[in-house]
Amino acid sequence: MKKILSLILCCIFLFGCVSCANEQQEDINLDYNSGISGDVDLDGKHFVFAMVQDYFFEGADSTLGFINTTEFADLAAERLRDVQEKHNCTIEFKYVPRAGDAAYKDVMSGECTIDIIQDETYWLLSYVPMGIFVDLTTVDSLDVTDEEKWGNRYMLYSMMWNGAIYGVLPAQHPLRTQNSMGSVLGINETHVQSLGEVDPRDYYENGEWTWDTFTRVLTDYTLTSLGGDQIYALVSSPDRLPMAAAFSNGGEYITMKSDGTFNLGIFSDESLEAFNQVSEWINGPTSANIHLDYKDCGRDYLKAGTAVIGMLDAYQVLSGTDSIAYTLENFGIVPFPTGPDAEPRSFKSFYDAADFTLCIPITEPDVEETAFVLDAIYEPFEGYETDEDIIDYLHANYFLDRRDAEYYYSLSDIEHAYYFPSMDRMYDDIWPPLAEKNPIEVLEAQEESMYARAEEHLIPRSNSIIEVYGE
Repeated sequence: MKKILSLILCCIFLFGCVSCANEQQEDINLDYNSGISGDVDLDGKHFVFAMVQDYFFEGADSTLGFINTTEFADLAAERLRDVQEKHNCTIEFKYVPRAGDAAYKDVMSGECTIDIIQDETYWLLSYVPMGIFVDLTTVDSLDVTDEEKWGNRYMLYSMMWNGAIYGVLPAQHPLRTQNSMGSVLGINETHVQSLGEVDPRDYYENGEWTWDTFTRVLTDYTLTSLGGDQIYALVSSPDRLPMAAAFSNGGEYITMKSDGTFNLGIFSDESLEAFNQVSEWINGPTSANIHLDYKDCGRDYLKAGTAVIGMLDAYQVLSGTDSIAYTLENFGIVPFPTGPDAEPRSFKSFYDAADFTLCIPITEPDVEETAFVLDAIYEPFEGYETDEDIIDYLHANYFLDRRDAEYYYSLSDIEHAYYFPSMDRMYDDIWPPLAEKNPIEVLEAQEESMYARAEEHLIPRSNSIIEVYGE
């Protein structure tokens, strides 16, 4: 009964929002596209912006998610003042445990207490098929297909459904898309130097960062602490290691075919080769130099000095004051090494939750005005209009080596990013057995169920890319 009621309410609210949006179009100059420089008057409208407080930013001690002691936070505060003054409106921020849940409560009650939400998509996925957010492809005040401003299609993939896009990312604000990515290898450069070994950044730059090189690294990049404890060559979680390897060997995550069928890259020859390689690393001669830990993917080990290389998510590098950039003086970052079937220096970076995702609940009565304000807030900051501007800032403030800044900033580029649907349980039965069983047996046992899950959770999204972007 609750599901039926929810669907009825969603339909009622959706038709109501479309009607209100149509009424508002006469009041707003929809050709206005310069963010905060126009003369649009919003007549004192008050906007409520619900932002989740979570691991990927500093919560209430931030402005638009930027740590308040940083230049970006100052620029964000200035932007908010400008938008409110120039367009005669006010913007209130509410910090909540889960912004998606707050929007859902509005929809179920038929109220509008929130105009905009920002949350990570991990917690929004269950709401996407229900249609509680505005389909942003229908909004005139915001060009959702502007991939430079609102995130490329693969970064928006998790918020797509049957031709609709329900959430966008503020891609022209620094670090708002890179923050979500995984498959980053952090390096304790002090350890590498003390060992007298080659810096992995040099291997990557020279096109030599391959599985063969990585095997030598896992063999040689280990030492003993002053207390006599082993410092591991690599620390990773058991699931991230084979996932990173699978997509470092030239395979695609999902491939749509012209007849409507599809292939999952995890069942490709390239992935099988990767799983066999991971099995050799964790069970063969290098096994003693690798530590697998589900807890933190290597961040704490790097910070404590007990790992030379640690598998990281990007938010662990730079997002908060407990991240690597704030706690480890001499560190570097590189992608996972490429396999024999991949091009040198190519890499894939996955995400299972797109942090800082922006949505408008369907209870919002003035969709076009709300989208207009969102568009104005997320224009590029003055002085940081280009990628090079932001890379220069990262190099000057966080990374000792410019190569780190360039790699970090490229993580979410369209040729690197893909979606890893952990919330949909795509791989729950894959990763644990890979550490102990023959990879072929593991894949054969799970192939039918994984294709069924992909049909349910991925195809409505992949078809959306075809429908919205035309390819």
